[in-house]
Amino acid sequence: MRIHTVMRGDTLRSIAAIYGTTVRELLRLNELDNQELLVPGLHLLVPGKPTTVRPYTVQPGDTLKSISEKLQIPEQGLSRWLGISPATAGKELVAGRTLYVPELLTSKKTIEVNAYMTPSGQPSDAEMLQTVSDITYVSMFSYQVKADGTLKPLNDAVARQAAKRYEIAPLMTVTNFDGNTFNTELAHTILANRSMRQKVIDHILSELGERGFRGVNVDFEHMRPTDRPLYNQFIQQLGDAVRARNYSLSIAMGPKTSDEPNAPWMGAFDYRTLGREVDFLMLMTYEWGWVGGPPLASI
Repeated sequence: MRIHTVMRGDTLRSIAAIYGTTVRELLRLNELDNQELLVPGLHLLVPGKPTTVRPYTVQPGDTLKSISEKLQIPEQGLSRWLGISPATAGKELVAGRTLYVPELLTSKKTIEVNAYMTPSGQPSDAEMLQTVSDITYVSMFSYQVKADGTLKPLNDAVARQAAKRYEIAPLMTVTNFDGNTFNTELAHTILANRSMRQKVIDHILSELGERGFRGVNVDFEHMRPTDRPLYNQFIQQLGDAVRARNYSLSIAMGPKTSDEPNAPWMGAFDYRTLGREVDFLMLMTYEWGWVGGPPLASI
């Protein structure tokens, strides 16, 4: 664990970016209810190993930007670490002065990687996961929601056992896929009825426990734009239920550059609300292609 001293202009988002963590994690570690409590001088806990430092001697002509480039430290992070703003750097970065800069910020970040997998139930599932054993999550595609609120089972035992062997977190992917397409009316049938939503959630919780999943990934697609508030409610209900049992919740969403609530396909995704409710999300930025679709150029 490390300590960050809040400076003027800091936000939880900017602090999270410097240390490679999330706003949610900073709120949790520091028992903060909201982001309005930051004041200069406040000490915050941030995740990671204690920071070690190394000396750097300022050279003639050095600027914050040139030093950050030499040391491969983000300029904003270096500025906040040293307490030197770009406006005063010309006076403070005197040739010959020794600065103590963080070692940890120069190291590469570890990223989390998810892969979707359609398991066959055959030994080849284990062989496939062995070849990609560095991934973080494998999302089993898919547990299809049925109109009665139950889930179509998936033959994923081999893949789940292999994921455990290779220390990959298995996720249960829940979809409105009916075997041929992502079914708009099927999604509406589930989302429009609170008791039906709860029935789906109950079945998800049962499968999570029985099959040893680490979390659930929801991949509802081609929903009615008017079902946007209903989808928000479903994700909120599901999030409360799974986190109470220490499971993670993630979702797959279509990519967009602006929010158009009435747009087909994209309108149902309320980025702001959904982003607050999930632990992480997948933006489907792969040019609309999938294994059952037409050929596409590589990206």
